[in-house]
Amino acid sequence: MSFKDIYEKYINNKASEEEIKFIEEEIEKNEIISEHLCNKIDDDLFNINTSIDNVLDKNDEKNDNDFKKKKNEEDILLKKINRKIRNKFLKTCLASVVVVIGILAGVKYIVSPMIDSKYYNPTTSRGEFSTQFLRDISVFTELHFPGIITSYTNEESLGYGKYNVSINQNNTFKNNGTTYEGVINEGKLEYISHDFYKYPVMNIFKYGVYPFTDAFDDDSEQLKELKELPSTSQVSAYVSFNKDIDMKEISKMIKSNEDLYFSWVGVRTCDKNTQLLPQMGFESSGSGIILEGFKNNKDYPYLELGGIGGEYSGNIYETHFKSLVKYMRDNKDFIDLQHPNAFTSKYEDTLDYVEKNGVKSYGVLVNGSADDILKLRENKFVFGLSVDDVKVSVYSH
Repeated sequence: MSFKDIYEKYINNKASEEEIKFIEEEIEKNEIISEHLCNKIDDDLFNINTSIDNVLDKNDEKNDNDFKKKKNEEDILLKKINRKIRNKFLKTCLASVVVVIGILAGVKYIVSPMIDSKYYNPTTSRGEFSTQFLRDISVFTELHFPGIITSYTNEESLGYGKYNVSINQNNTFKNNGTTYEGVINEGKLEYISHDFYKYPVMNIFKYGVYPFTDAFDDDSEQLKELKELPSTSQVSAYVSFNKDIDMKEISKMIKSNEDLYFSWVGVRTCDKNTQLLPQMGFESSGSGIILEGFKNNKDYPYLELGGIGGEYSGNIYETHFKSLVKYMRDNKDFIDLQHPNAFTSKYEDTLDYVEKNGVKSYGVLVNGSADDILKLRENKFVFGLSVDDVKVSVYSH
């Protein structure tokens, strides 16, 4: 049996008396040898130091010079070592900085754009002065908000699918603008005031939205008030028709009332007895900013009326409205921002309806003098009117 085997038995308390005696004797021998070696090493070191002292005593000047020379060499070597350590440290720090910069650049120029690409991007350029958001919000506003046009928008990318946006809307009667601010975050519009959505009152038109009401049937008191207004007064009024009329008749009505501004023409979007929200229509004059990229556009003909020149025919109005609706239908990402009462399916159904039944109107919003509006009230297609606002003159705001 080897010493290792006997020793393992010893430390595990399994060794016999003879084996215990053997191991303890060996341990004692080892202690004696170790002590002897330690003493010898101490003596050798003492002798070496004594020899060195003796040599230095005999060769003091020479050894002193050698020592200085050696010391100088050691200093030089130490400096070289320190320089290498410092260079290595600097290289490591520089590499770390480069890695961090690379990571940040990757996040900014690779990761963030990748996330941006997954969601609606309002900053996409659509011309020298137009963005995707300006286009979309302008069409949406014209289609749904009577008497309101979009003046401009601002968009700021915050990265990772998030944007600050602002929208300036102009009230065509008051001739003043209001700016609304919001955030588009991962394809959803947040924090924008509900006052931004200036949909028309549900039953402001006699046959606008089903079920119909007789609340505005008697406009005699309003007519009386209009007749008593100063001659300089300006009026904004919703005018209801007694039946739906086509765009040819709308064009004639506008031409025969050239002193009135038809700021919005409401359009029937489904069967009269099932007409629901949201109401849709269009601005008749092409006022406001001119959206770039729609001149001679085959996908959305006459979407932009501004710049066409001349009078607008019924066919142009009909095509214009269809293009507005088609544009909204085709821009699902904008609709998915979650605007109230705005759904892609609604635009699809509206297109189907007007393609089969034509574009027809149940009423208009007009601005002008009291006398001119009273004149329009006598038109054979007019059922009645509801005054929306009055101001002293065209210079009032």
